[in-house]
Amino acid sequence: MFVGSIGPIYNFSMICYVSLLLLAIASCGRATESAHEVQGDRSMRAGHYGEAAAHYQRAVDQNAASAVLYRKLAEAHAKNEALPAAVRAYEQAIALAPSHAKTRTELAILFTRLDRYDDALALLEQTVREQPDRARAQMVLGLLYAREGRYPAAIAAYRRAIAAVPSYGEAWFNLGEAYLKQNDYAAAEQAFGRAVAADATSAQFRNGLGRSYYLRRDYAAAAAEFRRAVRLDSLFAQARFNLGNALLRSGQKEAGRRQLALYKRLDEEEDRIAMLKNTLATHPDDAGAYHDLAVAYGQRGQYYEARIRYLQALDRDPAFAPAHHNLGNIHFRRGEMDAAEQRFRQALQADSTYALAHLGLGNVQMLHEQYERAIASFRRGLRYQPDHPKLGRNLAAAEQIAAQVGR
Repeated sequence: MFVGSIGPIYNFSMICYVSLLLLAIASCGRATESAHEVQGDRSMRAGHYGEAAAHYQRAVDQNAASAVLYRKLAEAHAKNEALPAAVRAYEQAIALAPSHAKTRTELAILFTRLDRYDDALALLEQTVREQPDRARAQMVLGLLYAREGRYPAAIAAYRRAIAAVPSYGEAWFNLGEAYLKQNDYAAAEQAFGRAVAADATSAQFRNGLGRSYYLRRDYAAAAAEFRRAVRLDSLFAQARFNLGNALLRSGQKEAGRRQLALYKRLDEEEDRIAMLKNTLATHPDDAGAYHDLAVAYGQRGQYYEARIRYLQALDRDPAFAPAHHNLGNIHFRRGEMDAAEQRFRQALQADSTYALAHLGLGNVQMLHEQYERAIASFRRGLRYQPDHPKLGRNLAAAEQIAAQVGR
């Protein structure tokens, strides 16, 4: 009996051992998957959208049953202008989690970027039928109705969004816009006022309230709101236009003309940005278009947006010297000298004749009090661009400081 009992005890021990081994292997797989997801999240926060998509794809390959991972993959593709791939990922996320309203809403918004408005409308109408308390879905549905001129339907959708989330400033704002289309100024002002109460820092909400005052010819009240809007966002072209017209109507002609001149410049900048974004929609792998868009943002002082677009240019062409150089300038402006120097050197690795990168590198070296190195950098830059005024001035300054230090 004793000998006969050894077999079952041994087999049970082996089963436990194998089970523990399989559990360890599974845990290792989950850890690897989690690592890719975490790295994808980090890449997203840093603006490296192509890199993020690659990490999320690896995570999806390891766990194809995760709707969350597919949604993250879709968002990374969408931000990286890979719109068809984003659609496929969203559709897979919805197949895995059909009731997730947020994913459906994000896909509907993506459909609008692809001019697939009927698909967006159908998807959102189905979503709100199944889950009428989904505020974001109701709000975007209202925008689609408003686009078609169906303002009563839009108003109803916005009100359902607000019923779900009473402090939903964007829904209150769009409700005000719909009332303006119906010339119901009292209702519009009430809605815009609620939007402002939800977020007093929104230039768009202030501009909406000002437009209602303007349309009912209360130009002083309108000008006050437009002024608040441009203080909140000095680059808001439409608010400048509205302020200029309100001032003209109030008899402040010189001030009005100044605002309209600012509007003209800002509007031209916004048109160029819109044109470049349209280019990206049809040429998502054009590094030059991302670079040009980044330059447009940088000229407006929108350095966060500029940085993201430079990174996207480099995702397409890692040897794009101007993008490395301009990223270096952004780091330099922030006082991040080590990062700036690294970018200037990367620009020169891509193109050793790029004079502006020699200038940038010399400027970093000057701040580090490496005057001889700075002199050498400025001289190399002048070798490739002899007439560059800043290179010449900085070289002269570096030589003068070096001579004084050497005394």
